[in-house]
Amino acid sequence: MISFQHHDMHGLGMDSQPESQLLKEIERLHQEAEALKRENSDLRIALLTTAEHGDLIESELHDTNQQLQVEVTERKRAETMLQTLLNILYKERSDLEIIVHTLMEHGDSVDMQWCDKLLEASDLARLDGLTQIANRRSFDEYLDQQWQQMARDQLPLSIVLCDVDYFKQFNDTHGHSAGDVCLQRIAQIISSALKRPSDMVARYGGEEFVVILPHTDIKGAIVVAELIQAEIQQLQILHGHSSVSQYVTVSIGIASTQPIFSGSPKDLLDEADKLLYIAKQQGRNRIMADVEAIY
Repeated sequence: MISFQHHDMHGLGMDSQPESQLLKEIERLHQEAEALKRENSDLRIALLTTAEHGDLIESELHDTNQQLQVEVTERKRAETMLQTLLNILYKERSDLEIIVHTLMEHGDSVDMQWCDKLLEASDLARLDGLTQIANRRSFDEYLDQQWQQMARDQLPLSIVLCDVDYFKQFNDTHGHSAGDVCLQRIAQIISSALKRPSDMVARYGGEEFVVILPHTDIKGAIVVAELIQAEIQQLQILHGHSSVSQYVTVSIGIASTQPIFSGSPKDLLDEADKLLYIAKQQGRNRIMADVEAIY
């Protein structure tokens, strides 16, 4: 058996300070070892977490890559289609330039032809085919226009509505060709009775004519109506089955008002139509204005 004898360090004269430092160093190393263990544990946990999410990240990267490939393919297809479209446009542009060049070479002739056709089409759209005066469409547009203008200027507007007396009997007796000629001559007479550029006559219906008289009061409208009636009588167009005259005559209704923006030109037209009806009811071949007969 081996025995150890305890020797007193102090007795031997040795200092205990190195022993204390050694113990402290051992403690420090022990603490560092523990810290390293904890760090190692954390690192393992991090590695495990990364491994767990690695497959998901890889899957997401794979999906993203496939999506990018699809987008690249679609973009290439779109670029191809765009290039094809551009080629078509370039060709059409070239063809158009040839057409334009040809038109420019013959520009004067083409311009005149198109201008003539445009004027002709415009006239056909706005004129009555038989009488060659304004048609109902032109009348409606002009009445609306003058209503607004007279409302702005605070001036009167009058309507003269004419109806050929017993025109059906005239057609039955003299034939439709004679009836057409009669309407044409009456249209010419009414047109000649209008003295101002702003006045308009239009064919309102089969044997009805309507006159628009801007900035004209009821007295001025009556003067125009009397002139129309007198000149039609002077035509002396024979009428074999009229109850009021041996010649063609007209009944006339006159309405006049001071237009306002909140009003409607239809009301003025309806008033003229009502007065025309009264003129026909009271014997025809007369002028009615403000429900008073004027001979």
